Amino acid sequence: MNHHEVENKDKSGTHKHSPLHHMLHMIICCGLPILIIVSIPFIAKYNIGLATFLGVIAPFICPIMMGGMMLSMLGGKKKENCCSKKESDTVTEE
Repeated sequence: MNHHEVENKDKSGTHKHSPLHHMLHMIICCGLPILIIVSIPFIAKYNIGLATFLGVIAPFICPIMMGGMMLSMLGGKKKENCCSKKESDTVTEE
């Protein structure tokens, strides 16, 4: 077992947010377009323009939210690990 495996094993239990946050995001991501599509006939009785707009937007809600979630997950991981810090700290003397 090398240093990285030990480091990853130690950090695996330090998850700082609840998995309910991810579940809520998935419910909104998948459930919202379904609710919009199901409600379009009822909305069309009162406002055909809004129903058309919602029908066009509904298929793109999930991909947009997933893209935002991936960007936020990648953007939040700006921490350095021990090896990159050691490599940047060492200066070769001539």
